[in-house]
Amino acid sequence: MTGIDDAEARAGREDEARLREIVELDLLSPGVDDILQATVVEAAERLGLPQAMVTVVLDQAQFFAAHHGLDGWMAEARGTPVEWSFCAIAVATGEPFVVEDATTHPLTRDNPLVAHEGIRCYAGIPLVSSRGHALGTLCVIGKEPRTFSDAEMETLRDLSEQAVRRIEARRTRSGS
Repeated sequence: MTGIDDAEARAGREDEARLREIVELDLLSPGVDDILQATVVEAAERLGLPQAMVTVVLDQAQFFAAHHGLDGWMAEARGTPVEWSFCAIAVATGEPFVVEDATTHPLTRDNPLVAHEGIRCYAGIPLVSSRGHALGTLCVIGKEPRTFSDAEMETLRDLSEQAVRRIEARRTRSGS
């Protein structure tokens, strides 16, 4: 368990400086997908899972800046309500969040994404900017319960650092 309560999570999501940095980096623009697509494909392939995403956690929603393996309404909407977001937990704590079996985990077992979309396992690493803000996550999702090895988590960490470098290169190019 993460030990974070709803008020702390909400305060983290609503942090004005964090939200301002998301806007400055233009993370909600369609062009972000192009620079992060290779990262999500590599994450899914290297961890052997069907889905991977780079998410941007906002105050009321999570946006999929890039995704691999999604279909249906989630792919079309490119996001979910923040209350359903596993990634929001990683953003709020600033720590990796891992769920081996979402049907039994106390923070996820009642989540609509578990009941209706069949999410069973999840591993997400916060994307922390050079300014210290957790902007979102790089995450992988599967339809079967599983344990994530230390090596797999290290792979996800490395890829999340790669994603942050790519995201922050946008700031350098725009002069922000």
